[in-house]
Amino acid sequence: MMSMSGGWFFVVAAEAITVGNTTVTLPGIGSWLALAIDHQDFAAIGWAVFAMAVVIVLYDQLMFRPIVAWADKFRFEQTASRERPRSWMYDLVCRTRFLPFLISLLLLPGRPLAAIRWPHTPRLKLTRVNQRLGRITDAAWIALVAAACILASLVLIRFISTSLTVSEAISTVELALATLVRVVVLIAVASLIWVPIGVWVGLRPAWTERVQPIAQFLAAFPANVLFPFAVIIIIQLKLNPNIWLSPLMILGTQWYILFNVIAGASALPNDLKEAAQIFEMRGWQWWRQVALPGIFPYFVTGALTASGGSWNASIVAESVSWGDKHLEAIGLGSFIANATAAGDLPRVALGIAVMSVFVVAINRVVWRPLYRFAERRMRLD
Repeated sequence: MMSMSGGWFFVVAAEAITVGNTTVTLPGIGSWLALAIDHQDFAAIGWAVFAMAVVIVLYDQLMFRPIVAWADKFRFEQTASRERPRSWMYDLVCRTRFLPFLISLLLLPGRPLAAIRWPHTPRLKLTRVNQRLGRITDAAWIALVAAACILASLVLIRFISTSLTVSEAISTVELALATLVRVVVLIAVASLIWVPIGVWVGLRPAWTERVQPIAQFLAAFPANVLFPFAVIIIIQLKLNPNIWLSPLMILGTQWYILFNVIAGASALPNDLKEAAQIFEMRGWQWWRQVALPGIFPYFVTGALTASGGSWNASIVAESVSWGDKHLEAIGLGSFIANATAAGDLPRVALGIAVMSVFVVAINRVVWRPLYRFAERRMRLD
C-alpha cells in the first residue's frame, strides 16, 4: 500500500524529465500535471487530482481492502478479536460461486503435473569441506563486490574531478547538512503528530477502515500539485523559502509513519490489551509499557521509510516552479535539481554521490541500531 502511494507521489517527476535542453515526457497523468503547472492551468490540475482520487479509491476498495480483510485470519492470538476488518469486495468474493469455478478452470492444466511423481533430488550433507567451500565462496563474493565498489568510486571521482574542485565538493557536503537538518526536524514533528493519532486509530478497526483510504489518497497526492499555492503564498507573504518550502518534503512521506503506526497498533495482541485493562494502566504508564514497545518496530520502519522518502522528495521540494515564478531553498535537493535542469552531469553525479553517502551513513549510525534495539528489547513474542 505504501509503495503504491509512493509511486503516485513521484509520478510527476518520473513522467516529465528535463535534462539540459532535452525533455522526455511519457503519456500519463504525471506529464499532464507537469504541463498544467508550466501553463498555470488550475482547471487541468483539478481534473488530474479528480482522476487520481477516483483511481486511488478504486484500487483501495477492489484490491487492498479485501487483502487486509483476508490477512486478518492469519493473526495468531490466544483471545478472539473483538472487531475484524471488513470489505464488501471480500465478502462478495467469498459468497460467489463463480470464483471457485474460475479458479478450478485455471488450475486444471496443473493437475496432471501435480500427479507426476518427480524423482527426489539427493540432499547434500553438510560437511566441513562444504562449510569451508561456502566460506571461501562468501569471501570471494565480498571481495568481488568491494573491488567493484572501489573501481566505481575511482571512476566517479575521476569523472567529477575533471570539472569540479575540492572546495565545490565541500560546499556540496554543506548543502547536504542543510537538507539533513530539514529531514530530522520534519521527521520529529511528523512523529509527534502522527504517532498518537496512529495508535488511537489502530486500536479501533472501524476507524482504521475509514482513515486508511483517506491516508492512502493523501500519501499518493503529488506535492507538485501544491507548488502553485506554496509559491503564491510565499511570494505574497514574503516568507523565507528555506523554511516554508521544507513542509513539501514531508508532505508525501509523513504517511509512512502513520501507516506503520496504525499497523503496529492493530497488531497488538488482544490478551496484552486486556491485561493492561485488568491492571488499570492509564496515561504515561500505558504508553511506556504497552503502546510504545508494541509499535516501536513499526515506527522505526515508518520513520526510516519517511526519512529516505524525504531525501528523495528534497530534489522536487527544494526547487519549485509555477509558470515563470521560481523559488529555491538552500540544500542538496535544489543543487541536484538545478544541475539536472542545466545538464551539468558532473554536479549531478556529485550530488547523488553525497546524498547516497549521507543516507547510508544515517542507516548505519541511526536506523540499524534502532532496529537491533527493537529486535532485542521490544519483541512481543
